[in-house]
Amino acid sequence: MSAALSDVDDWRTRDRPAAAQGALVWGPVKASVAALAGCSRGPESVCIKPAVPPLVVAAALGCVPTAVRPTSTDTHESLRMRLAACTFLDDAFVLRGGNGKRKRGQAKRVRLNDTDYRAPRRKSWSVVVEAERTDTDGDSVVTLFNYNAYGRTAEDVCCSPIPMPVFALGVQLWLAALPHLCEESRCCPPTHCQLLFYYTLFNSAMGELSRDTPATRRGRTLVTHWFIRPYIPCAGRHHDNYTIKHTRAQLAGMMGPEGSTHAGQENSQRIGSEVLLYTEGNTDMDFALSFPESGEEGTDIANYICRPELTIRLGRGTLLIFKAADDAFFCHEAAFRKSAIGGNPSGFRMCFVYRWLTVAKVFRSVWPHKYKSEA
Repeated sequence: MSAALSDVDDWRTRDRPAAAQGALVWGPVKASVAALAGCSRGPESVCIKPAVPPLVVAAALGCVPTAVRPTSTDTHESLRMRLAACTFLDDAFVLRGGNGKRKRGQAKRVRLNDTDYRAPRRKSWSVVVEAERTDTDGDSVVTLFNYNAYGRTAEDVCCSPIPMPVFALGVQLWLAALPHLCEESRCCPPTHCQLLFYYTLFNSAMGELSRDTPATRRGRTLVTHWFIRPYIPCAGRHHDNYTIKHTRAQLAGMMGPEGSTHAGQENSQRIGSEVLLYTEGNTDMDFALSFPESGEEGTDIANYICRPELTIRLGRGTLLIFKAADDAFFCHEAAFRKSAIGGNPSGFRMCFVYRWLTVAKVFRSVWPHKYKSEA
């Protein structure tokens, strides 16, 4: 059974039960602390450990097939082959090698699930806006909210109806997060969830870099006292709903465009709303807010820096409430710590990313659940 838009609207007038707030894990960061790290402003986002009923979490995890989880006997090849054959995941095509460079006769894009690239695998869900039906072409379609993620073509956008247990988890997280939410997010539960899968076997991180992409670009290594990793400019570093143009407009005291546009489509996320990131899995990851050094706020994101004071450890059962103001000013990136790579091949992280979306599109209701037309 899937959740519908009516299930969301029902919460607009319903009495909201008091939810356990949960322990504060990180944030917000005071401006004085951020200044010591070289940043001109302090992040507003917070990370908490919500007291979600275990049965609610278990039911949501039950919607995720075991085929997408690694095992202790997996190799790069066995995991790659299993994900390639899985009809649960979104079927995405990404730039070959992370940059589209190829030999003569090769395609610019490759099927992500056929590779062992570092990019996270995805499953996109939305509440049902208009029920499944047969359109004039004879195709079975359903109208859903659309998240036009960065780096995807319109033909590559996928979505399917959100299972009721996944929606119910979103409701519990929303109730726990209410004290930290703005009005745009307090009015109702999230309408969309994108589940991201990260694997230690693939050294998964945000971005589309190949596992074999040279890690010595520009000949520099970023060294800090909390982890050591190759410094690769823009390797997954990005804004979600904004771009560097928004940041520069904000610094100049102007409003800038209302949200980012990707895949040739209009902005889909409700302006000003937060993003809720709930983590499960057996391996933690670092979620780093990268930023321009004080006095260089207009610089390109390739020159942004990371500091431990503005890095959040996301572990099992943590909920990051990511503020729109932070998405507009900071970029973010995520990776496993070096100590987690090359050890247990069954290491993984799942992140349920809940958003408030406003744009509906028509999707095919059979796998691979591709975007078909405007709603």
